[in-house]
Amino acid sequence: MKTFKVLLTLALVIPVAFFVSEIVYLEFVRNLGKELILPVSGYDPRDLLSGHYLRYNIEYQTYSACSNDRSDSSSKFQKNETHCICYSHPGRIEAGAGTFVEDCNPNTLQDKKICKLYLRGECRYGRFTIGNERFYVNETRALEYEKRLRNQNVHIRLKVETDGKALTDSLIWEDGSSL
Repeated sequence: MKTFKVLLTLALVIPVAFFVSEIVYLEFVRNLGKELILPVSGYDPRDLLSGHYLRYNIEYQTYSACSNDRSDSSSKFQKNETHCICYSHPGRIEAGAGTFVEDCNPNTLQDKKICKLYLRGECRYGRFTIGNERFYVNETRALEYEKRLRNQNVHIRLKVETDGKALTDSLIWEDGSSL
């Protein structure tokens, strides 16, 4: 009976400890990550199973991300390869300020002139993605936000870790308010 109580206590404590550590980690990243502000464009996928998420495309402000200009088949991007986009400064990024780095070349990532921070992601169907292409919203305001996303100039505020992983901090509407 004593063993059962110990196992029951462990079964309760371990999941709680895991979730607490995850929350602490995400708050740590949110507070200490470098800020990056990029424009987004909305689209309407009508996925009834995904819940109340705003889905959008992040404009990474680079002209060459995931482009296959070379004719040889060895240059085609593989599905699970990791690539990066470098930025020379944090904050709001203007068009063309990003530099695409194939395979996250370590020499390029260490050059602080062109790469003070970077986003790590994958090329999928010719588009660079980092996995932050949706944002959960309250059900009561979801339709309003969806319309605003399609009709306004909206930006996303990302908090970027030193290894290139990004956490969505907020969406910034055209009027300066954020979500």
